[in-house]
Amino acid sequence: MAEKYVFGIDLGTTYSCISYFDENMQCIPCPSMEGPTTTPSVVRLEPGCDPVVGQAAKNTAVIYPDHTIQFVKSRIGKDATFNYGADGELTTTPIAVSAEILKKLGEDAANHTNSEVKRVVITVPAYFGDPERKATAQAGIDAGFDVLGIIEEPTAAAIYYGMNKSEQPENILVFDLGGGTFDITAMKIEGNNFTTLTTEGDHDLGGKNWDIALIDLVKQKFEDQTGYCDGYDSDIEQDLLISCEQAKIVLSQAQKASVAVTISREYRAAIEITREEFDDVTSALLDRAISLTRTVIDRVGEPITKILMVGGSTYMPQVREAIEREFPQLEIYSNEPNHSVSKGAAIFAFNKYVNPDPEELKEKSERTTSSGEKALVCLEEEIDTYKNIVTLENEINIVTVATKSLGVRILFNGTPKINNLIFKDTQLPASVTATYATNTANATRIPIRIFQANNYDEYYDVDDDLQIGQAVLELDGTLPQGAPIDVTLSISDDGLIHVKGIDVTNNIEVNANIENDAYSTK
Repeated sequence: MAEKYVFGIDLGTTYSCISYFDENMQCIPCPSMEGPTTTPSVVRLEPGCDPVVGQAAKNTAVIYPDHTIQFVKSRIGKDATFNYGADGELTTTPIAVSAEILKKLGEDAANHTNSEVKRVVITVPAYFGDPERKATAQAGIDAGFDVLGIIEEPTAAAIYYGMNKSEQPENILVFDLGGGTFDITAMKIEGNNFTTLTTEGDHDLGGKNWDIALIDLVKQKFEDQTGYCDGYDSDIEQDLLISCEQAKIVLSQAQKASVAVTISREYRAAIEITREEFDDVTSALLDRAISLTRTVIDRVGEPITKILMVGGSTYMPQVREAIEREFPQLEIYSNEPNHSVSKGAAIFAFNKYVNPDPEELKEKSERTTSSGEKALVCLEEEIDTYKNIVTLENEINIVTVATKSLGVRILFNGTPKINNLIFKDTQLPASVTATYATNTANATRIPIRIFQANNYDEYYDVDDDLQIGQAVLELDGTLPQGAPIDVTLSISDDGLIHVKGIDVTNNIEVNANIENDAYSTK
């Protein structure tokens, strides 16, 4: 099977999506073999059996709850391994599970396009740090892809928004409320230039939290109605999760929804939930998102004109109502919340990695259509117009920022501290060098421990949970106390971290890309 396209992938917490450009320069989400254009990020693993991924795994989750893995995105880059099974006797990794989801997306896309799926751009939440980004890239590699790049979900959504609008330069917000994560990002769009100004996020805030709140409400009403008080096993919990997710969707269109709960012939009932009740029990969740949005607006300090709604959870009416109430100055823009991220990633992949050199292209393929639009040859297929997606002369330019501050562990006035060198919201790529001194004479090695944190402090107390890796500078054992050691921290434009340490006296150095156990694929 020949390779015809490059693809953009939105690897989501609850649902994932893959998109591409067709021969008519339309950005198309690939349907799964089951039909929908989004695939549940659900995997069933059983010893001796092939993994079951997507809708089939979700449909049987109530039957195999102990072998069904969901919400793995919240673990990637954080947990090296985790247990599953009835007694937690089985082990896998977030990278391995994510790779299975990506394989499924690739197989479905190949079936839909009759094209090999090889070159991809994968998106991640803006607040993802270096470990999560590297782990996501590794999952793509393990799935058999050539991972061309990792870009942030708000950036991808803004690219899709920006490429479909012919507006003047503007500052926008990208409000990305997905199934398991929340990002709020301020961006400046100037033509094909997309600059991140600042971002905030909550890795544990998404549609699943609304589901859990609804489950708790259903349980309470069921117990009040039937007198039941003996708890719920894993099968019933899984059944409630599926039923309440569907009820949440219904409540986005209707004022009431019904959830059937069956414990036994004696304890069963149809529980009616109103939208007002649902909004009431989830108001604290929405308040968290609104609070982070206000933080970003205040931090930017420049006029913001629009807010772009991204993620399936933004379909809930309460979200739009809260934004209209709290931020009446913002124009709300919503365009395919479920597909905008993967489509933006596909646009970026095409523009960055496929779009031919403009001069070469002009020589052999530029012509003018009746409407005056330019046309080009793409992937050896002539197309009629390039439309409004990308222009030959203007490659998409993405400027991102550090989503967390990056620092090293030092002794500051005799007390262990973290010294931030690259601060949150610094434009990338960035590189900062600081000079420190050896604490003792005749040291033979100095570990350079790297920390990431969501703060703007120059110095802060050591929290080992924030360490993301280290490099070790080997010395010859002759340095006196107080000898200078230069440490350089660098972050690439795609958020990957490099550290260099130099013994200035002897010109001995160490270079390392930051790694940690959370990247393990075994």
